Amino acid sequence: MSLLRKWRKNFYMPGVDTRWWADALKRAACRPTPSFPRMIQIQTRTGCNGACVFCPYPDAHDKVPKGRMTDALFEKIVDEIARHNVTRRVSPYLMNEPFLDATILDKARRVKKRVPKASVVLTTNGSMLSEAVVDNLVHDNPLRALYISMQGIEKAPYEASMRGALVFEKTKENVERLIDKRNQYAPNLKIVVTMVKTNRIDAEKAVAYWRARGVDSKYTMLENRGGNTDTFEGLNVGTKRVFRDCVRLLKNAYILFNGDLILCCTDYYKTMVLGNVEHATIAEVWNSESARALRHDFLRGDLSRNPLCAECYVSTPDD
Repeated sequence: MSLLRKWRKNFYMPGVDTRWWADALKRAACRPTPSFPRMIQIQTRTGCNGACVFCPYPDAHDKVPKGRMTDALFEKIVDEIARHNVTRRVSPYLMNEPFLDATILDKARRVKKRVPKASVVLTTNGSMLSEAVVDNLVHDNPLRALYISMQGIEKAPYEASMRGALVFEKTKENVERLIDKRNQYAPNLKIVVTMVKTNRIDAEKAVAYWRARGVDSKYTMLENRGGNTDTFEGLNVGTKRVFRDCVRLLKNAYILFNGDLILCCTDYYKTMVLGNVEHATIAEVWNSESARALRHDFLRGDLSRNPLCAECYVSTPDD
């Protein structure tokens, strides 16, 4: 049964296999690439107060446009998601710290009201979770889950990894407060403390700490974000491999503040823009000939027109 579930997690685009019988088998056994994205990230504004050592943001933020999404565009996007009503997760952030947008929880509530079937999920570095923000969240919670990206549970490794304006004691205090108030007022809010496993932190120790505090915690393996960081080799504690089993471009849509829909959340430099949803619909961009061709080629292993995926590496554990 586990093998069958693993098989069905694969995505398949009709026409990839030229053998008719293999094509028919894959149609029956594998999940198809959807005609409308199953997960959508929306960048309500640019900017981050961190400068994580494994993230392209510190270099990219001066090289790409900055701004805020207009309310009209945000409503247009949410309206379309609601009309299709097949998206399973909506995350109103992308390449930014979501709580730098003072209206982020109101936006999350608008999404939840319009698309009740979808899970609304945010990922934050935790530095902006003040008492007022936490109270606002737990007393009228629109989120299915809040992921907190916190590198380690020791001050020096944490600050050397996350850099920017982030201070270990402040972030830890914020997260501890959130846990206590979640337990009291919003027990259905899932809190997950996450981190990227690198040679700078003791990821296992940090995971154990937060699990002992009664919240989910995990680490993910390091990746080079589509070749957009040059720190991978110096931080890696596993075995480097090409990230060819990624399904992001097959089911997820990533929309920047100006409406550009990019291929992947790792495209910090906007090298693979599929179209703009201010001037077209998400469905039109998602199903465009160029977007379909990129997904088709990816599944065939042809990355000649896709430098982002061609240069993407991920770490795997040595054990």
